Amino acid sequence: MAYEIDPPTLRALCSVAEHGSLTRAAASLGVDQSMLSRRITALERQLGLRLFHRNGRGVAPTELALRLMPRARTILAETQALVDEARGEGSSPAGIVELGLVPAVSRPLLGALVVRVRTDFPRIRLRALEGYSGQVEEWLAGGRVDIGVFNRYGRGEVPGAELLLESDVVLAARRGSLAAIGPSIAFRSLDRLPLVLPARPNSLVSAITDIAMRQKVQIDIALEAGSSGMIRDAVAGAGLATLLPEHLARREYPHDEFSTVRVTRPSLHQRAWLALTTQRGASLAVRTVARLLRELARHSR
Repeated sequence: MAYEIDPPTLRALCSVAEHGSLTRAAASLGVDQSMLSRRITALERQLGLRLFHRNGRGVAPTELALRLMPRARTILAETQALVDEARGEGSSPAGIVELGLVPAVSRPLLGALVVRVRTDFPRIRLRALEGYSGQVEEWLAGGRVDIGVFNRYGRGEVPGAELLLESDVVLAARRGSLAAIGPSIAFRSLDRLPLVLPARPNSLVSAITDIAMRQKVQIDIALEAGSSGMIRDAVAGAGLATLLPEHLARREYPHDEFSTVRVTRPSLHQRAWLALTTQRGASLAVRTVARLLRELARHSR
């Protein structure tokens, strides 16, 4: 038997699954809740399978719904791209663009990106998620975001991605605590130094631990923190040191409170990469936002 599922039904499926609530999903889509409920019920009846578990707190997607969502998002994105092209919107791209950004990139670029989009491309709507590199790469692989910016450490290439930003890694601590070290510190000198680092899995932590194993250095991770703000607070209040990209240190670790020195022998290099999800074709709006990110990154160097 052939099934026909229209785009509004696919949007209903994705929205209800994302919000976990018919009420919130209906508000997001701008439709009546009862209409949305009937649409979901009709889809379940057509498939002969349950898509959501109903409970007192709302709804939760079944395993089937979770498997269908990436494909549904792909179909919706391709449909929107087709409509945009048919309308000749090359001069005015439209649609929602989902972004996944690491904190070191989201802070300097997101505000400028919003200004450019609102000024030059008002028909584009942005949705941004912030996460560490592993999360962003998972979002890209699953099609949760259209554009992802993530970090890698080292000089190797990343297939399917393009280099956006590059920075050396520095050691940061409270002002005065690094005064006797000089302008740089050898990696071996990090032995047993109490550090606060991002929570694993994290590409910087992986790079540090790999080098430490090769050099037989004992890395003392006193605290793993889930945000850059928590890391900075631990450096300021607990007397810990941290490792981070130099451009982020310049912005978030002011010289009147903190000291920084470059890590050498070996030096560590952070490279931020931009990639588009391969789960669906890139719409004109997605390609436009990616181009703006490249331009803004060039100007921020």
